This record gives sequence, C-alpha cells and structure tokens, in this order.
Amino acid sequence: AEAGRPAPLITGSITGDALGYWKANPDKYRFEGHAVLPHWTAQTLFRVGERMLDGQKPKLNTLLIPIPPVHTADLGAWYKDCMTTDAVSIFPIPPKDPMPEEWLDAYFSNPAPTKGWDYSKVPDACAK
Repeated sequence: AEAGRPAPLITGSITGDALGYWKANPDKYRFEGHAVLPHWTAQTLFRVGERMLDGQKPKLNTLLIPIPPVHTADLGAWYKDCMTTDAVSIFPIPPKDPMPEEWLDAYFSNPAPTKGWDYSKVPDACAK
C-alpha cells in the first residue's frame, strides 16, 4: 500500500499483527486464507486424546480435520483490541468452534461428547 500500488491479496494463516494492520488500514488490506493456529489445533488434539482415553475408537489412524477459512469480510469477527501491527505473538481465536462436537463425532465409531469441553469457555486472545 505504501508503494502506491493496489493492495495485493494476502494469503496464508491469519495473525494478530495482520489483523492490527487491517484495523489500521481497512482499505489497504485484503486477505483470503485459513486459521492454522496453535490453540485450536492443540484443543482438537486434546479432545481427540480425551475421547480415546474415554474408550472411543477412531475410524482411521490419521485424522485430517478442516482448517477454518478466513476471508476479508470476516476479519472484524476475528479482530480484538490487543491486536496491533506489533502483536506478532497474539493469535486470534476463531469466532466459533472450528471443530464442533458433531463434526468430531464423525471421526469415531462410538462417539460421545468430549468430557468437560465447552468452546464458549476458551480464553479470549487478549486475556491476561
């Protein structure tokens, strides 16, 4: 944008600093990509492990799960006040559970809800 050329389409995984730049320059930032983020990936791993320890049987030995898409039109739902252009270590939290229990059930031959799991209790990206 600073070079005077049209804003290029940015692709990849969304980050806090990218969202901070978008908030400061909404007309100069376009994004299409996915949320390859550490927290929801770890949460899903925990949930799969919890289900296996609970006796649920995976249908396959490799579980491939969908990665949440992120579009320019959705950036407002991902953005939080702590995300600035310097917020490189802040990762956004998906606005809704990227792997709902119903979807996770499809990976198991004897599914049951993950014990103690409630996505609404996931800490906010800006939590201190």
